[in-house]
Amino acid sequence: MPLKAGDDFPEGVSFTYIPPSPETEEFAACGMPIKFDASKEFKNKKVVLFALPGAFTPTCSASHVPGYIAKFPELKAKGVDQVICVAYNDAYVMSGWGKANGVKDESILFVSDDGVKFSSAFGWTQGERTNRYGMIIDHGKVIYSELEPHLQAQEVSTAEAMLKVL
Repeated sequence: MPLKAGDDFPEGVSFTYIPPSPETEEFAACGMPIKFDASKEFKNKKVVLFALPGAFTPTCSASHVPGYIAKFPELKAKGVDQVICVAYNDAYVMSGWGKANGVKDESILFVSDDGVKFSSAFGWTQGERTNRYGMIIDHGKVIYSELEPHLQAQEVSTAEAMLKVL
């Protein structure tokens, strides 16, 4: 059953990521993946989470991620503490994608939904990949959660869609 507005964000949800740091800023420099305890972190923040089918894919790279980077100041002005970009790719690929997009801090995290465990719990996958969806979690409470009507759609999971809800 998908998460819906009014639900508590579930316990036990974690992703993996490589925290951005000056030591790993260069594209060829790799850090070590660590656990991101989303359930714990989201209890103390207002977070926009969006998922997409994969790093470095055409629609995701051309418009979905750039929209969040461009609109982050507007999201921040609406009280968003952090944006979480989720895909099925491993933490190394997600870290590389963050670097390729010029993200150098934790305002936007590029995290791996290892084995699509989180996304598949709600049936929001496309085969072995994460599907395209968006959520807003406000201090542990889901206030928005929508799946795109088809894989190429960008109607309910974009930064613009989130700004309308906020």
